[in-house]
Amino acid sequence: MRIHRPILAGNMRPFLLFSVITVVLSLLPMLSHAAIFWDDEMEAGKTGFTLSAGAMTYDTSVKFSGSGSFRLNYPSSCQTLTTANQCGGSSGRAIPHTDNLYRRAYFRMSGTGPNPTNSGRFETALGAFTKLLITESTGLSRDWWLMGCCGSKAFLVGLENVPSSGRTTNVDSSITLADNRWYCIETHEQMNTPGVANGIAEAWVDNAKVMTKTGVIFRSAGNTNQWDRVGIFRQIGVGNIWWDRYAAGDSRIGCSGSIPQGDTSSPSIPSGVSAR
Repeated sequence: MRIHRPILAGNMRPFLLFSVITVVLSLLPMLSHAAIFWDDEMEAGKTGFTLSAGAMTYDTSVKFSGSGSFRLNYPSSCQTLTTANQCGGSSGRAIPHTDNLYRRAYFRMSGTGPNPTNSGRFETALGAFTKLLITESTGLSRDWWLMGCCGSKAFLVGLENVPSSGRTTNVDSSITLADNRWYCIETHEQMNTPGVANGIAEAWVDNAKVMTKTGVIFRSAGNTNQWDRVGIFRQIGVGNIWWDRYAAGDSRIGCSGSIPQGDTSSPSIPSGVSAR
C-alpha cells in the first residue's frame, strides 16, 4: 500500500505569500496619505513664495542650503520697536486643505549685515511680540509663531481668536533663540473635532520637542474648515532674519541636511520644564 506524505506545508507557501501581499496592499492607502506638499529652497526664480516689496529680499551670501535664502529686512529707519510703527510685510503659500499641518523651516537672525544694530544682535520689540510664521484657514482664526515681547527671544505660539473672537492665547516654548546660528524649526497644528477641545499645537527646534499645547478649539461645532495656507511674516524688530528650506506637509517632515559647522549646540531646556 502506497503511503502519501502530507502536502499541507507545501500548499501553505502560496497562501502565506498571498496573505502578505494582501496585507501590504491594504496598507497602501494609509501609507500614501502622508505627503510633503512642497519643500522650497527659497531661491530667486524657484520659490512658491512672493517677495513682499521692501520687507524681503533674496540673499545668496547667507543661506542654509542651495544657492540662497529669504532675508527679512528690519531697518532702523522704519522701526520704533513699539506697536505704533510695525513695518509689516508678509508672504504666503497655499497648501492642500488638511486637518494636520506640519511645517519645517530653517531660521537665523542677526544684527550684523545689511540692517545692522548697535549691539550687533537682532533686537526684538519693546512693546509687542515679533511675528515670524503664520498658519491660516478660510473662516477660522490664524495661528502665529512668534518671538516674545519686550526684548525677549523666547519662541512661542499665539492662538488667535481661540476659543472666542478677539482673543489671543500665547503659549511659551522652552527655548530662547540665539543670534548668528541656524535653527531647524518644526511646527504642528492639528485641527480639533468641530466643537470638541482636542486640537493640538506643538513645536520642535533642532529635533528637540520644545512645546505642546493640547485641548485647543480651532473650530466650533458645525465648522469643518481646514488649514489651507502658510507664510512668513515681518513685523517689529531691528536687524535681519533669514528663512531657508521651508516645507509643509500632513505628516512630520523632520530636519534635513546638517546644522553648519559651529552651529551644532543643542537648544537648552530649562530645569523644571517637561518636554514630552
